[in-house]
Amino acid sequence: MSSLLDIGVMLNNYSHDIATAFLIVGAVAMLVLSKSYPDLAHAGKDMELYYIGTNRSIMRLVKYSLIWVLIAGVPRTIFYVRYEWSNIAGGIQVAVITAKHIAMFLLVGVGLFYWLKIRKTLRSLELKHNVRQGEGG
Repeated sequence: MSSLLDIGVMLNNYSHDIATAFLIVGAVAMLVLSKSYPDLAHAGKDMELYYIGTNRSIMRLVKYSLIWVLIAGVPRTIFYVRYEWSNIAGGIQVAVITAKHIAMFLLVGVGLFYWLKIRKTLRSLELKHNVRQGEGG
């Protein structure tokens, strides 16, 4: 394997880790923002527009991060044994990686549930303020 390919695989793996971090941080940010957001019945127009814009940006980050995690996960899986397998950990790492992926799929599922709830709120606010719909969500 050429050193250029080695570098590419390692950069892919690092970018996969960074995208995973962005995915988690973005999901937490959306959740915190929606939990700390005041009752929509008492919010002013400026606050509602800020909420729309902020959530759109975070949703865009989360969406692109999830897409990159899935794309970069393919070569990471293909080259896992060559670049990341630990002989010291042995076969136990298969169980650990499986558990990690189960936890991540559950977190993505919970995140998708909240994403849909937040999108519903965003849609109603976009209609209320005649804001172009669909960006970032």
